[in-house]
Amino acid sequence: MQPIQLTTYQSDWQKQATEYQTLLRQQLQANLLKSSHVGSTAMPQLLARPTIDLALLVKDQAAAVATLHARPVAGTTHTYATQLAANDIHVIITTDEQHYQQLLTFRDYLNAHRTDGRKYTAIREKGVRNGQADLAAYLQTKAAFMASINDKAQDWLATKDQHEHHDRTVRAELVNMCLITNPKTGDVLVENKIDAQWSGLTFPGGHVDRGESQVAAMKREVLEETGLSVDQLKLVGTVTWVENEDGDVSLGTLYTTSHYHGDLLAGSYEGAISWQPLDQLTPDKLAPGVDQILKVFTDGHANEAFWGFDDDQLRVY
Repeated sequence: MQPIQLTTYQSDWQKQATEYQTLLRQQLQANLLKSSHVGSTAMPQLLARPTIDLALLVKDQAAAVATLHARPVAGTTHTYATQLAANDIHVIITTDEQHYQQLLTFRDYLNAHRTDGRKYTAIREKGVRNGQADLAAYLQTKAAFMASINDKAQDWLATKDQHEHHDRTVRAELVNMCLITNPKTGDVLVENKIDAQWSGLTFPGGHVDRGESQVAAMKREVLEETGLSVDQLKLVGTVTWVENEDGDVSLGTLYTTSHYHGDLLAGSYEGAISWQPLDQLTPDKLAPGVDQILKVFTDGHANEAFWGFDDDQLRVY
């Protein structure tokens, strides 16, 4: 009994599926109404069982099975194993137009919804890890999820045109900020910004570089601006500024820590650096908006500071 294996997507699968469909048309001739590449090998974002699946809509199922010398796959009702160009493939043979379309919709839905696609992969991986190495048990493991997705996929298909014309993408500039606390005194590290457009006390932070993780960027910015290396960063919330009518944003991640080492710089191009008592950081001393960000840093019930495009100040949630 051949064990089930999952592997990353291979670009050759689409080319192979196209070649197999040509061979199927030659063998089945007028009996074949439609064919399509389906299953996980047709889903580039997912791990796949490396056997190509082809959905076939035919006039006569029994005749198609006989022509292809196909063998039923255990645990299924319409899936058959056969060989094309000396390669093993699976064909889902049906005379039901609705069933055929359901196979295509399932594929298209998971290609368009990555979260559900990841869930599908996780369920299949769990089945393999649990020792369900034979195909029948593997298919049974994912059957309930597939049924639930088929319902969602049908609803999605009914409004597909609306989804395709609603672009949810926005441009985002990724930034960060860190509240560093001296564990002995309770003082926090501040920078006295000298920027003419944004002056006053604030906390170390900056931008996330392309391809850089949020935590790595935070550590780098703190080191560059203060000379300190920080550890055990805790993500406590976010700050978002909507920059324009298109909804483009600056999205900041907010971290706290009391774990650091190194020699503190006297200042940087950003401004002078010093330790200050937290209770003395009044709004008049802080750079504009930082008092609201400080609430997210210090209030366990606050999660986000947000500035809408038409707002005149940050709001805390």
